[in-house]
Amino acid sequence: MNPTFHIILRTCDIVHSLHNAPRPFNLDKRTLIKICFRSIVEALDGIPHTITVVADRLSDEMTKFFEQYDVTMIHGEFGNDASLRKCMEVALTLPDDDWVYFVEDDYLHTPEAFKWVNDFVVNHKKYIPQKNLITRYIKFIKRSIDKHPIIIHPPDYIDRYLPRYLSYSLMFVSKYCHWRQINYTTFTIMMQVSTFKRYQKIIFYTSYGADDGYLSRALYGGIYFGDRALAISPIPGVATHMHSDVMTPLVDWESIVARYSAP
Repeated sequence: MNPTFHIILRTCDIVHSLHNAPRPFNLDKRTLIKICFRSIVEALDGIPHTITVVADRLSDEMTKFFEQYDVTMIHGEFGNDASLRKCMEVALTLPDDDWVYFVEDDYLHTPEAFKWVNDFVVNHKKYIPQKNLITRYIKFIKRSIDKHPIIIHPPDYIDRYLPRYLSYSLMFVSKYCHWRQINYTTFTIMMQVSTFKRYQKIIFYTSYGADDGYLSRALYGGIYFGDRALAISPIPGVATHMHSDVMTPLVDWESIVARYSAP
């Protein structure tokens, strides 16, 4: 049975780029937000879902844009850290068996993004090897790999292939793509709501200072899994952070931008 995905989008159109990273294709922030949001809406076609928009000091123009869609708006003057916590508070109200997707407003998605993700979520028991197939090679895993909670990071960050970041990774193949174990994500991640509630203390803590480095170190298993989650990313990625220096490779993002640009 297909799960319900609850999209919690965090948006602010005041700041062009949090770290002053250049935007691709000369896009201004408001145009970028619109294009990225349209891509999410189309990718969700046919997938059970809800969308909540956490609007941080959002302009009237962007408020009117989002109100065209079937979304729940939460307005406030949050700031970066408090807007993260507001998203987490919303997630705590969701049913345990559903999935929650925390996503920032500058992530562009492919049309098939949720088709591929939904397939993996529904069929992951088939795609992830059982204990007797893997622990003979990886002795540090404390229990069957398929028992570890899954956290999905839809982009495939190009900088993770640089020599200083290379590491051994588990690999899985699904109907549509490969999936690679990763040890680092931003705050744009999706997981079952029960997984979020299980790790909520860690995740809330990382919102102070928006510390995605600590989030990754505390939450994702490397060779030493312990009680941590299995973080994975699709290859090729089904989303990209719209910063010019870290865009997901092997996808024609320029054509996807054109697809979701206003007529």
